[in-house]
Amino acid sequence: MPKEVPEHRDKLGRLLNVGDCVAYPSSNSLVVGIVKKLNPKMVGVSQLGKNRWGDSNKYSNDLVILDGPDVTMYLIKNSG
Repeated sequence: MPKEVPEHRDKLGRLLNVGDCVAYPSSNSLVVGIVKKLNPKMVGVSQLGKNRWGDSNKYSNDLVILDGPDVTMYLIKNSG
């Protein structure tokens, strides 16, 4: 019997899915990342860009989903 996927919502109440791009706080700064895993209590995220610190777990209330154009501009600006 497959496990149920937990339902998590971001700070604005939007449903989070694996693969969504999100912004979240980390070490006194704002980080852009991608949702890698939905755990029962927390969301596994991985940072995007050149200064990557690895995966971390965050509470869903600390995340905000970013739209496509925002993420595209961030990646263009921070690639290289």
